[in-house]
Amino acid sequence: MIHWKKHFRETLQPLLEGYQSGLETGDSEFAAYCAEVYCLQCVFVGKELVELEREIRMYSQIIRQLKQQAALTWTQMHHQVVLNLMERSVNPICLVGEAYNEENRLRQNETENNGTSIFFVHFYQLFLCYLFYEYFQAVENSIIAAEYVSYVASSPPVPLYYFYSSLARLATYLESNTQAQLEILKEVAVNQETMQLWAHYAPMNHLHKYHLVEAEKARVLGQLLEAEEFYEQAIEGAKENEYVQEEALAYELAAKFYLSRGREKIARTYMKEAHYCYERWGATAKVKDLETRYPQLFSPSSSMAHTRIPKTSIATSNSSDIAFDLAAVMKASLAISSEIELEQLLSSLMKILIENAGAQTGFLLLENSGEWVIEASGQLNDVAGKNIYFTEVLQSISTANYLPESIINYVIRTHEPVILNDATREGNFINELYIQHNQTQSLLCLPLLNQSKLVGVLYLENQLAAGVFTPERTQVLHLLSTQAAIAIENAKLYSKLRKSESQMAQFLEAVPVAIGVVDTLGRPCYANQQAIQLLGKGIIPGATPEQLAEIYQLYLAGTEQPYPIENLPVMRALKGDRTRIDDLEIRQNNAIVPVEGWGTPVFDEQGNVIYAISAFQDITERKQAEQLLANYNLTLEQQVAERTAALQKSEAELREREQELRLITDALPACICYIDTDRCYRFANRTYEEWFRRSRDEIVGKQVREVMSEASYQIIEPYMNRALAGEIITYEAEVSFPLGKKYIAVTSIPDFDLNAQVRGYYGLITDISEQRNAALLERKRAEEASILEERNRMAREIHDTLAQAFTSIIVHLDAASQRITLDPDAAQSHLKTGRVLARSGLADARRSVEALRPQILEEGDLHSALNRLAAQMFSHTSVQIGCEVIGEPYTLPKEVEMNLLRIGQEALTNAFKYANASEICVELRYEPSQLILQIKDNGQGFESSSLSVGRGFGLLGITERAERIRAGLTIYSQLGQGTEIVVSLQMP
Repeated sequence: MIHWKKHFRETLQPLLEGYQSGLETGDSEFAAYCAEVYCLQCVFVGKELVELEREIRMYSQIIRQLKQQAALTWTQMHHQVVLNLMERSVNPICLVGEAYNEENRLRQNETENNGTSIFFVHFYQLFLCYLFYEYFQAVENSIIAAEYVSYVASSPPVPLYYFYSSLARLATYLESNTQAQLEILKEVAVNQETMQLWAHYAPMNHLHKYHLVEAEKARVLGQLLEAEEFYEQAIEGAKENEYVQEEALAYELAAKFYLSRGREKIARTYMKEAHYCYERWGATAKVKDLETRYPQLFSPSSSMAHTRIPKTSIATSNSSDIAFDLAAVMKASLAISSEIELEQLLSSLMKILIENAGAQTGFLLLENSGEWVIEASGQLNDVAGKNIYFTEVLQSISTANYLPESIINYVIRTHEPVILNDATREGNFINELYIQHNQTQSLLCLPLLNQSKLVGVLYLENQLAAGVFTPERTQVLHLLSTQAAIAIENAKLYSKLRKSESQMAQFLEAVPVAIGVVDTLGRPCYANQQAIQLLGKGIIPGATPEQLAEIYQLYLAGTEQPYPIENLPVMRALKGDRTRIDDLEIRQNNAIVPVEGWGTPVFDEQGNVIYAISAFQDITERKQAEQLLANYNLTLEQQVAERTAALQKSEAELREREQELRLITDALPACICYIDTDRCYRFANRTYEEWFRRSRDEIVGKQVREVMSEASYQIIEPYMNRALAGEIITYEAEVSFPLGKKYIAVTSIPDFDLNAQVRGYYGLITDISEQRNAALLERKRAEEASILEERNRMAREIHDTLAQAFTSIIVHLDAASQRITLDPDAAQSHLKTGRVLARSGLADARRSVEALRPQILEEGDLHSALNRLAAQMFSHTSVQIGCEVIGEPYTLPKEVEMNLLRIGQEALTNAFKYANASEICVELRYEPSQLILQIKDNGQGFESSSLSVGRGFGLLGITERAERIRAGLTIYSQLGQGTEIVVSLQMP
């Protein structure tokens, strides 16, 4: 993201370092991508293409060896663009050549939906088509690339895409219909808004791009002066930030702009600059394209839009080609150089230059806060046969509507003069509005240069006669211009110095500190009002250093001894020392003023002391404050000593109480600990040490996970998380300790700071193994008694059912045995009846078994049976059990009631025995269309993916009983979050 704030060029070295790091660490993918992005960045920072082509070729081979196909594809695209620009492809606007072939690869990218590759193909075609004047094709590629720009969001190509997209659309503006033109302006406005935002944070990368698009927009809208200004800003911005390819493009577009206005000479200058920049970049194809499209601008016979003035030397011989009045020149030069005040200089300068040039009016332009403005103007009027000069200076007037801006801007940019003998009929500025309006004839615009630096611009004109500015006068002005430039620079420096001196004097008078200055002989030469007020008198002329202590009543603090002159800071500063003192007193009007002073030497360019500055101030209040502070410190020290003694006493008492509390906690048979938010022990009592077979040093400071086994940690972790979240937690669990398993009851109480933030929790752990075992034994005995009672009942039922049948069978068998001989038929009849009775008895027995119902169901309905069952199971435990019925109960088939009771019994057993639940909720919901039994606990739960019917958790019996009554069974569980069993039965 560095390119959004710094120059693109600053990204190159980190990319190379990333590439090298990737190779060294074996991260081939990272190395390949760094190399690919480096090649991309180099293309658009304007790196020389011949060298860049060699680099890209090398990186392509390395990326191919690293087998990073995506990075290789993109690098090949960058390579082919460079080859196209270097005229090493058949068609410069198609990515087809030795490095990449878009015709073969684009369809594959579309099939694979490779958005990044598709974007690069169409972005590069947008770039190349625009560069080689295929504007409508460039727009088509821009539209396609827009669909894929999100694939490269926030990367360097994005601003370039918006830049060339705007330029391409503006290039088609004049050939589009009205509706299309409105759409183009709307699209460009959106792009420019984004570009302006980027330019705000990284002007070195984006501001010149923004200006170039604004120039093109002004061009198509007919805003000619605005277009000129924006072209110049774009050129300067690209040049300053070394974007040679965009500097070339800005020159090229400016040249086309001037050419369209018939200003061929200006266009030739700009086009040659574009040609030169493209050559520097190494874009041979573009260079030849310009030469082919604009042969007239590169013709040797073409002349410039201005007359070049050769630099002339003055000799004492008479061999000069152009004769001029040397004495007049020397007189004018002396007059110019003799002025040092800027206002007087500008007044004299305007008169001299107008007089020597034969001009009617003249203007002098100087730079003010980055803008060239009129600082002086002069006019020669004929009044009653006499030439009267009128001048105005330091006006700071904008050139707009006053001067021909196109000529002024040309001279400012090229540092070359423009001389027109008849401005309305010759040169490339005949269409200038100013010239047309004023019908200017003779015109001269001359840069004032000092060591190649543009200091000012002189503009002269004569509206009455043509050819006024003859070669002789021009040569004189050229000679005087250098002297004028030097004089203006000196006058500016002098003006700044005077202003600086004035500001310094104002500053010295404004500061609330006394300031005095002495010369190299130690004689006072300046004192501000603060110094005069503090010393009681001002500068005494002729006072020597030895007299200063007496004159100003300077004493060594607390004594009657005059202050040693050699120790005064200002005197030591004359020796080059910087010093500070606070043992000086000034005595005046029966008052003693303690003073603090500093001495500072002032050196010339050779390192010699030329002045010494002394700063001093009244420190009466500070001395009083120091005394008060000393008294306060003494009082404070006494209070601190008393407080320290009290704290030491309190600390001893606290330690004693802490020891007592530790003895108490160590005596308790329960574990007591404190665990902070990092899950580290901050306290553990002796019982804790004994349970875990570790010393206190082996526990305190360690994490809980380090102290206990992993299995035990997994059990308590969910509860620990809840306690650290601010809940008061109570739970029971069976946990392994070094000496065996214990069934423990745990209470965790969070500890809050003053901001109500949890900083840890207190833990109280007791061993309830004996209580639990007793409860389980009691429960087992109750279950055995219940089973025995049920068996007795079942026996009675079967006995009552079968006894009657067997008695009848015996009677008939006895009767048959008595008649088997006497009356076989009757015997047979008794046997047949006995057989029927046996079958009937067997059926009755089966029905009795099937009709057996738990006694608990015989005494009430399903809800009351579940309630009593829960009460029996958990009467001697800490488990909280709740049974709730929802809806109006209705009669259920006996088989359904019995199976639902057994399912509930098994689920409660699982929750207690295996899940270690502390809370269980049983809900029986009677609905018109279905009956729902829900048992939910807060036990340890299990992962649903590990659920296996028939293994563990006692789920096989529940599943079989649900299937027997054709009920739906759903089990929800999550590790550490409890378990929920839902049985749903559709009712007829």
